[in-house]
Amino acid sequence: MSDTSAILSMPYIQPAQAQKHVTHNEALTVLDAIVQLAVTDRDRTAPPASPTEGDRHVVAPGATGDWAGRDGAVAVSDAGMWAFHTPNPGWQAYVLDEDRVITWRDGAWQDAGDQPFQTSELGINATADSTNRLSVSAPATLLSHAGAGHQLKLNKAATGETASLLYQSNWSGRAEMGLAGSDTFAIKVSGDGAAWTTALAFDGASGIASGAAVQSGALDDTAGRLLGVGAFGLGDSGSGVAAPSDDADLCVAAGTYSLTAAGSNTPVADPSGGSLMVLRGGAGTARQIYVAETGQRVWSRGYAAGWQPWVEMFTQASVVGPVAQTGGTPSGAVIESGSNANGEYTRWADGTQICTNGNAAITTDPAAFSGTVTSIDGDKLRIGRWF
Repeated sequence: MSDTSAILSMPYIQPAQAQKHVTHNEALTVLDAIVQLAVTDRDRTAPPASPTEGDRHVVAPGATGDWAGRDGAVAVSDAGMWAFHTPNPGWQAYVLDEDRVITWRDGAWQDAGDQPFQTSELGINATADSTNRLSVSAPATLLSHAGAGHQLKLNKAATGETASLLYQSNWSGRAEMGLAGSDTFAIKVSGDGAAWTTALAFDGASGIASGAAVQSGALDDTAGRLLGVGAFGLGDSGSGVAAPSDDADLCVAAGTYSLTAAGSNTPVADPSGGSLMVLRGGAGTARQIYVAETGQRVWSRGYAAGWQPWVEMFTQASVVGPVAQTGGTPSGAVIESGSNANGEYTRWADGTQICTNGNAAITTDPAAFSGTVTSIDGDKLRIGRWF
């Protein structure tokens, strides 16, 4: 039979031993030093100058003096001397000056928090169960980086399974985002936790968005939806709606249309067609802007209980050209000028006309007047109105 215990090397009392109390007390001293082990520190390489009876330290690597060669041991101040206890795998010690627990493993003292930890369920201020195996009840949960960044990974077994984040109100689902039943990333919402609507979904290959929050087509004018390419007729040549050849068709959907031929109610007959922008201001109201293919002239008109007359929007293309009027309202260019065998003339959109024949008197006006004409310098200059 050994004289000491197998684990802590405590001395045994032998048969017929004298002064048995000495051996017994020695064993108690070992227990007193190691049980509920708490050390003052673990970074000393030499003993303190004036230790207190019972002080315990973990000897740091590279020890000197009375601690030389005792790296890693637990040094205990006992009756003015140092007793050393060699740790075994699994020993734990509480380090007072660090407020942390360390464990002896792999031949060194290591932080207990560095040990692999596994458990089937974990509740932090909450009760975990077989489904919610990690349960946390707290005002906030922080997941921070160790290094440059941090990733939260949700993995599922197959395409038809779910990997998502579910947002609840009083334990009833209201929003979910992730891969729910497919490999398409989607955001779903619910007003009651039972009926769900896919607000946005993104195709994994193209990234194209769909869902209730995106317009379904050129005629979809639902408020609050995201505008997609081609929606409201933008870029549409008429496919999907009636061919835009008259007023009713042109006002079906707001947007921009490319006309292959002038409609029956476009402002000018333009065999090359033109471009039309339809603006919707609400039920029963609309605005139209028409750009002719030939000459790039621009007109606009509004709708309020009926279409108003087209009004030309003067641009560089319509400043100089044939002037015209309908019922006294200008309907052509701003200024027109020309010449013939009878002289030269200039007309303005407001009706003013000036004719001249250089230094010779005008015998026949190069352009017809309407109403009274004022002659200057013996009919060399004539001023009046052309309408």
